[in-house]
Amino acid sequence: LEWLGERFFLIRHEDEMLPNIDWILDIGRAAVMRYGIRGLVIDPYNELDHQRPDSRSETEYVSQMLTKIKRFAQHYDCHVWFVAHPKQLQNWKGEAPDLYDISGSAHFINKADNGLVIHRSRDTSDPATMRQAQIYVRKVRNKAAGHIGDCVLYYDRRSGRYLTEDPGDAD
Repeated sequence: LEWLGERFFLIRHEDEMLPNIDWILDIGRAAVMRYGIRGLVIDPYNELDHQRPDSRSETEYVSQMLTKIKRFAQHYDCHVWFVAHPKQLQNWKGEAPDLYDISGSAHFINKADNGLVIHRSRDTSDPATMRQAQIYVRKVRNKAAGHIGDCVLYYDRRSGRYLTEDPGDAD
């Protein structure tokens, strides 16, 4: 735990109001300067305060917000992982969502350098399926950083980790 405590810093907006992207990036700037962070996770998008003027469309708002995040990442040499959930899908049958299914705008995939989908089955009738997490890499802008593909990881309740092989039923 000491190793984690030296490398991971949880930032919470303790006020009753929701944080906005400017507040998060200001705190991120301070964390870069004070702690030398090299990665920032913003999770989840739908719990941010989106102070979008009536005159600006959601697509324009998302585009400008993502531009701010990309500029922060480039200026401070800091990776930013932005967690966004899919919108409610009509006639959904349990398949993994696509990156264009993210609620808000297609800019989430258009402006992203990398796009991943993490999908877990909700089929509770099969315990083995419930342990699976499907990881889909759907976009990689810089081919030296990775490639399109997918894999399956299995959750091990005993260790609290995801493994490449199914640990079987932990109970």
